[in-house]
Amino acid sequence: MIHISNIILILAVKYVHSDIYFHNPRGSNNRLDEQGRERNNANRMFNSQNNNRGGYNVGYMYYHAGSTLRLEWTNQHSCFSPNANCDFIIQYMCDDKIRDGSNLNTIPDVETRCENKNCNTDFRFGMNEDFEYYSNCKQRKRNKGLFTADQKLRGEAAIFTRQNPNGNRYAYECPEERDYYPYWNPTKWIDIAILTNYPKRCAYFEQNSENLKSRFYCQVPKNFKNLIPITKTECLKILNAEWKESTSHNTSAPICRETQFTRDNHLGNTYDGQTPFFNWKVPSINHDKCVLRIRYNISTNDYDPHQTFNQEDSKNFSKKYFNSINEIKNKI
Repeated sequence: MIHISNIILILAVKYVHSDIYFHNPRGSNNRLDEQGRERNNANRMFNSQNNNRGGYNVGYMYYHAGSTLRLEWTNQHSCFSPNANCDFIIQYMCDDKIRDGSNLNTIPDVETRCENKNCNTDFRFGMNEDFEYYSNCKQRKRNKGLFTADQKLRGEAAIFTRQNPNGNRYAYECPEERDYYPYWNPTKWIDIAILTNYPKRCAYFEQNSENLKSRFYCQVPKNFKNLIPITKTECLKILNAEWKESTSHNTSAPICRETQFTRDNHLGNTYDGQTPFFNWKVPSINHDKCVLRIRYNISTNDYDPHQTFNQEDSKNFSKKYFNSINEIKNKI
């Protein structure tokens, strides 16, 4: 949560993708005020893909604008090692409707189930992204150019991804946006830093950050019932639809640099005996409430993470995988 008078209070800290734990500030792992060791609802605010015993109960944390906040975490599946390609993407989002909530239930996606038929203002439920954001994600076409391996996605909307093939809901988080960076549709997330084991891509990350680069989207009539296209050509085929520009966040480019080394199956320190960290200079922001998140995007070396698309899906994926297994067996 960010207070206007040059003081920042971060209300909630989240982490995205499996086996990464934010320790400073305290990452929630979807916890609220559970009295036991395990969280009660893994779908409450976002998809951490972590086990139930990680995370910290929520608490209010204040930070002064202009001060340096040391962000610390541990991750399990290595980074900057021969075994995995890895990006840490650190972001924040501000909105005066952000809150922890007062109960452990997931916020409804049907407004009649909320007080005054307005889920955005029903403060019983925790909320990061808002109702409209998720509703648009649920009605927007997914990007068919993305690699889905052998996963069988059960729908055509952006809530269905390789990581979320069944379209499970985690409050109002958009699964496709969570899983891919940089994302092509407008979001409220502001980039702080990208820490990568492939720093040659830093220029690409910086130039395509929504901090600097606008996004485009298809605005359809209110009574439109089909999936919303994500290309201008398809958008303009719809009666009374408009292809619109969403301006950038108009802030500085994110810091991008090489990440620190971490080894597999460790959840521990780097070479110098410290936890992985990033020093963030807290900005001055004209909002009362903010949320901070870290995204741990990893892939193995089986495929080039930046040059693998939908052509490698399904049968091609299976063929390559089993050929690799057979090659290994033949060498034993």
